Amino acid sequence: MDWSFPLKLCWLPQSLVGVAGLDTLNNAVHRIVWEALANSRRQDRSPVHFKLLGPVHEFPPMKPKRNSYEWYIPKGILKRNWMKKHLKEVPAVVAIFYDLDWDDPEWPEKKIECTSRVQSIRAALEGRHTRLGVVLIQHKAPAVAGEDVLAVDRAAALCAAADINPKCLFVLPHVDHLQGYVLRLENALYEMAQGYYQQEIRHVKSHREFLNKTTHQYLFVRHQYKMAFLNELKHDNRNSHVHYSTSYSNLLELRVNDTNSLEVKTVAGYINYKVCRLLFVLNQPRDAISQFRSFIENFRSRSGPPELIFQHHAWLAKHCHVTGIACLESLFEEAIRGGLPAVQTMHPGYYYELAARHAADRKAASLVLCQGVERYPANDPLAGLDSLEFYGQRPWRAGNLSAQPPDPIREMEGFVALQYNERNHINHSVSLFF
Repeated sequence: MDWSFPLKLCWLPQSLVGVAGLDTLNNAVHRIVWEALANSRRQDRSPVHFKLLGPVHEFPPMKPKRNSYEWYIPKGILKRNWMKKHLKEVPAVVAIFYDLDWDDPEWPEKKIECTSRVQSIRAALEGRHTRLGVVLIQHKAPAVAGEDVLAVDRAAALCAAADINPKCLFVLPHVDHLQGYVLRLENALYEMAQGYYQQEIRHVKSHREFLNKTTHQYLFVRHQYKMAFLNELKHDNRNSHVHYSTSYSNLLELRVNDTNSLEVKTVAGYINYKVCRLLFVLNQPRDAISQFRSFIENFRSRSGPPELIFQHHAWLAKHCHVTGIACLESLFEEAIRGGLPAVQTMHPGYYYELAARHAADRKAASLVLCQGVERYPANDPLAGLDSLEFYGQRPWRAGNLSAQPPDPIREMEGFVALQYNERNHINHSVSLFF
């Protein structure tokens, strides 16, 4: 198994804004506008990731809406594609750029074309709550607000035809001080994105009244995780921390057995990483260390099947290593400068040493369990590993929540395949943590 963290888990979440209507290859003005939006992402800029959309862009399809949870039993805890979808594929806002001055002699025709583009994107996003904005690229200096009667009338006509809120219609003059206008536009789009993510949070929250602790334990974990991540996209770190902590608490209530131990530990590790990182961001390093130590204590004994104990040691080694790098190494000195005492359990080296111990335990366990495994099973039980729907599941019984493996023979084949890979593809003397 690969114990490296998914990149999407480690990315700093930013509001996703799609940009449509810019021909950066053939139109010099469009290229300048795009570069002003996408480049020079300094810390003082709004935390927005702009994605350039092609003329015919396909968004991820909407899954069918669930009318009832009464008979629904979830097949896993956290879907592997959900974070990536919101980070890279489903924009909070789509800004539709169009070249159009208020006094354009072809105004009627261009108004129809602009409206058609808006309707086309709205249709492609049907069922989603993505906000739409229209940005008119104009080549004349803007008049004083309210003094251009033609602009007022035509702006109202365009908003009515395209069925957009007047607050979502923007003018971007391609004149001197373009960067200043771009910054104002960027801030406005960021505010629109905030509204989208808040609406998504309310949507997830609305499902809570339909859930019960008997059959929907996984959903209590999943929904809190979703609200936490959406708050991260809003850059509301405090609420994000609250929801990640609640998700973690709900996960601790799950009944863990050999069948689901890997999935529970995998998701627990991801949530713990998020909680610790946010605690450091919120300047609470002591709480971050306490959280990590509690996390290790909670899961140290949940080793899973004895035939795969080397995986448990690999998992412990990885998390100690990640804690040393991601949560401590870059922030330890800063915390000390802030007046915190230099205690041993806050030093990165302490966690590197723990990681090394668990790596040694992994090697020792693999020598005992894997030395007699000479052949890989003919009927590959690990086929489909890269296309699993949920984090941490076994490919030969993905989506099965039974405490008993459905096919004992297939289960043993899966163990043998993992033992074979551990023996033949892991260099325990070089690869300590992966």
